[in-house]
This record gives sequence, structure tokens and C-alpha cells, in this order.
Amino acid sequence: MDEPAHSKSPVEPARRPAAIARVAGGLVSIFGWLMCTLATGALAAFAALVLGIRPSWMILALALPLALVLHLSGCLYARWAGAVAALAVLLAGFYAICLVAIARIAATTGFPFGLAFRTGGIGLTLQVAELGLDAGAVLVYAGAATIAAILATRLTSRGDRP
Repeated sequence: MDEPAHSKSPVEPARRPAAIARVAGGLVSIFGWLMCTLATGALAAFAALVLGIRPSWMILALALPLALVLHLSGCLYARWAGAVAALAVLLAGFYAICLVAIARIAATTGFPFGLAFRTGGIGLTLQVAELGLDAGAVLVYAGAATIAAILATRLTSRGDRP
């Protein structure tokens, strides 16, 4: 006896929860990656302000711990591990530069941190951040991203999964 054309096969419902689980896992992984990355940028900005150095040097120091934390939290996959770690380091560096720029604007204007950002906006923040960006800082960020990418690739190529 033939099955009607509108009936669903028994295989399709089994695939749906697996697909939903993969999508949910991917979203959680992206959220974890973003939180680790932004926390590293904030830590680098705070340490740079306290120590009186450029944020690029703090990002260089935090590149390896960031790659390790991303690996331990399951945010790195073998195929994209190096690129994801390098992107995380670059985003953390950009965030650190912006936070330091907002702190400079706040110190100059005498406004609290949040009010300084709302008053100056993203345009002023990016202009002030650009003042601290020179060829040396770009090379340090590139080096940090390369180091993180190499570590992430080695961690995932060994097959060590948390």
C-alpha cells in the first residue's frame, strides 16, 4: 500500500532536535566567545590605565590566556580555531583601545565615564582611540593575534576537547 504524499517520513523528526541543539550550541559558543573577548579587552584597558602603558602591550600579554580560555570553554573548533582566536584578540584590542579613549575623554572633560561616552559619542571615542594607534601598536596587535592563532591551532589539532 502506498503512503500518501503528505505524510512525513519518520527520519525527519529525529533530525529536527539535533539541528536545534546544534544551533543552540553554536549560539551559546558565540556568546561565550564574545564575553571572554570583551572581558579580556576590559581587563587589558584597566591594567593599561593602572600601569600607565599602552593597551596593545596588555593584549600581547593576555593573548595566550585568552586562547586557552576560549579552548577550555569550547569556543574553538578545529577548522576555525586559529581565525577565531586571532579575531578574539583583535576585538579585545579594539575594545581596550576604546575603553582607554573613553577614560581619557572623561579625564579631560571631568565627566564620569558613562557621561563622557554619551557626550562624546562613538565618533569622538574612535578619534581619540586613533591617536594612540601607531605602526608599533599595529605590529603588537598583529603579533598577539598570530600567537593566539598558533596556540589555538595547536590546542585543537591535538584533539584535546574540554
